[in-house]
Amino acid sequence: MFDEQTFTPHAQQGWQSWDAWSPELDFCRFAGLLQRMLQPRTVLETGVGVGRLTAHLDRNTCRYIGFESDPAWRRSPADPELVTPAVEHMAGADLVILDSAVSVRHAEIALWAEHGRSGSVCLVHDCGNGHGPDTIHAALAQACLATGQPGTLLRNPRGGWMGVHA
Repeated sequence: MFDEQTFTPHAQQGWQSWDAWSPELDFCRFAGLLQRMLQPRTVLETGVGVGRLTAHLDRNTCRYIGFESDPAWRRSPADPELVTPAVEHMAGADLVILDSAVSVRHAEIALWAEHGRSGSVCLVHDCGNGHGPDTIHAALAQACLATGQPGTLLRNPRGGWMGVHA
């Protein structure tokens, strides 16, 4: 699947990715392992795209709800029409994975913070890992930290955040 030349640009060697736009392979694996360990009844994923992360999830063991905000990337298993989750989707999810377009991801983070199920886990991609304060990565990290929900920043090249709804 990968050779030694395929890695996330500007990262330490070993952080593999499919291209400059896809999440790191280890981030995708982590999401899949997190699902396996948490055994959530409902998994909500945004930014499904071509399914790089989705392929690491076991959709047979849960109710899966997927969304893709960019019509050019939208395909199954993402909802064919809805671009982002509604309150009832977020309130019913046990594991929430957010990697949609930045234009909607801030609202998705806030939606989880306000309406997420108590005890639900939220995993957000692109939340900075030493990125400058004027980058989308830093802005997304701040949005996650501003939720007031307990969580931790992850050190993958593009950064991530994992929170637990109190």
